[in-house]
Amino acid sequence: MCRRYRVPLDYSQGLVAGNITVTVKRSRAAKESDGQLWMMGGGPGSPSYSELGSISSPGKVDYTLDHRGTGWSTLLDCPKVRKQPGNLPWGNSWMKWVGLGNVSAETVDACLAEISEDIGAPRHFTAANAARDLASIIMAIQAETGSTADVGIHGFSYGTVWARRFLELQGQEFPVIVSHVGIDGVCSGDYDYGQYALMANSAGRRLLDEYCDADCRGKLGAPATGSLAAWFGRAVKEIDKAITDGSEGFCAKYLWERFAKSSALSGWTAKASIKEALGAIGYLHVTYGSKAMTEFVAFVLSLRRCVRDTAATTIPSDFWAVAHRIDLSVRVATRYLETYPSSFDAILHHIVGFGDMWKGPPELRAWGLKDARHGSCSLESWRHFFDEEVFWAPDFVTLMSRYQDVFNKYGYRENSALVHGSGRPWSNVTVLVTNGDLDGQTPLRFARAAFEALPTCKAKVELPTGRHCVSTDSCLQKVVNAFYGSPASSCPSGSVNPASSSDLGQALEAFDSGNCSAKKVETWTGLLPVDDCGREHSSSGCDKSFGAGGDGVCDMCFAKCVELLDKANVPNSRCVCASEAARCGARGNCTAGGFAFCSEEASHAGCDNEDELCQDPGLVVA
Repeated sequence: MCRRYRVPLDYSQGLVAGNITVTVKRSRAAKESDGQLWMMGGGPGSPSYSELGSISSPGKVDYTLDHRGTGWSTLLDCPKVRKQPGNLPWGNSWMKWVGLGNVSAETVDACLAEISEDIGAPRHFTAANAARDLASIIMAIQAETGSTADVGIHGFSYGTVWARRFLELQGQEFPVIVSHVGIDGVCSGDYDYGQYALMANSAGRRLLDEYCDADCRGKLGAPATGSLAAWFGRAVKEIDKAITDGSEGFCAKYLWERFAKSSALSGWTAKASIKEALGAIGYLHVTYGSKAMTEFVAFVLSLRRCVRDTAATTIPSDFWAVAHRIDLSVRVATRYLETYPSSFDAILHHIVGFGDMWKGPPELRAWGLKDARHGSCSLESWRHFFDEEVFWAPDFVTLMSRYQDVFNKYGYRENSALVHGSGRPWSNVTVLVTNGDLDGQTPLRFARAAFEALPTCKAKVELPTGRHCVSTDSCLQKVVNAFYGSPASSCPSGSVNPASSSDLGQALEAFDSGNCSAKKVETWTGLLPVDDCGREHSSSGCDKSFGAGGDGVCDMCFAKCVELLDKANVPNSRCVCASEAARCGARGNCTAGGFAFCSEEASHAGCDNEDELCQDPGLVVA
């Protein structure tokens, strides 16, 4: 059930100066006795409609409002510019998230000019104006239904900026109409996109140094003492040094050809390098939580072992699993935040990002980096630091800096007092702050800072091992339900802490004393698996023996081998794979059949030294 509302483009001028449309979705028709519970999507650039029903509360109708500029609201889109032809490596990656698909600054300028002409000035698509939109719609629904029941809002990720703007404007520009505010995956007033690579990197470091015990270290082949994060960083540097351009070894070729070579052209990295490509893959794994992060660690260490296998004249045993993991990562990267404006608006992302959350290259010392200079550093200094210290993210600072001037030209810079504001100490407003401690997009430090700054009744839940946005996790269900089902304030007069006897206080105590508050990472498996013979990954089909018909294993091994090596542009791939098929057949207890298969394929491919190739596969090198 959806409904559209017209709101001013510029609230200082009102509707007479132009208007836009914002769209509301609700779970059911509202009655006079119903309260309201609003879900506020993240990004910035993501619509809210997909969040409908993420959290519900008895007696409240669930609502979502698509932020101005995205979703079913008036889009920040430039269809005329967007339809211009161009060659991009991943097809629909035009204007893709941070890198914008490597669209030039001139093209972005043309896009913003089209938006200014056809829709309105992009500088009005702000978090503060989105808060004003929400307030006007809440009051319109109240007037329509006659309801005076409780209203709650719940922001996810960037939605916490939106919610914090609402808190700051409530009681000043519009009445105090919301009594329950949930903020999950929190952007505090000090949140800065210049720190984005540091955020993902801090989650990776925390995973390794806080959640990998002695047993985990043993599985990874790590030293018994010392910083595991530093040891992991050295592994990445070793890989980067060994694979300068993908010219050495099967794993090196595969990573270079499948991702690293085109990662900058695709907007994922600032330059085509193995280290930064691995950082982009690491960042993707961070967004999926602790299990995916442990898989990234296993991938990197398996890749290092494969790269170290420089003496191998045949395909290394790690190649199959490493290639499979690279393919999965490429698939995720190409699909990540699809560029269709209705599902993610990259222009809005940058308008708000530069307007509310960008200070340039980051201040480093606040992240515990004692040797770093204090204050925002130069882009050159940042790049040097990034090359030496950041292993779980691409160079987001350089990626964003390339578009800074054009977005400053069309965009805005939000008032600092509003950016850092946390509302007023209203007696009838309660705020719930939730965050995961392995959140690599809005780290725990920002949730703690926002919580400390709140002047009103408040509660906070930190979820160990939690990823980005945790309020829908089963561990927090009782707390969230108690929060939105509680009276306007659960705090005694004069206190900002919920009463221990209140439903919310009891739910918080139950969380603190339960298993959820002591969660650990249980998914450490060591390096990527290979089959018992130590040579091929099971997905290759090479671990299967011949069937009754006398064929199958060599054929599958050969076909899979050719497919992968062709993707990596390995020369003489059919000859290499004929040799591999012979070895594969021998391990399938069909030595004679394997050699016969090899000879046939080698003959078809015109390989040199056919007999030696099939009898001694070690003669073939990549």
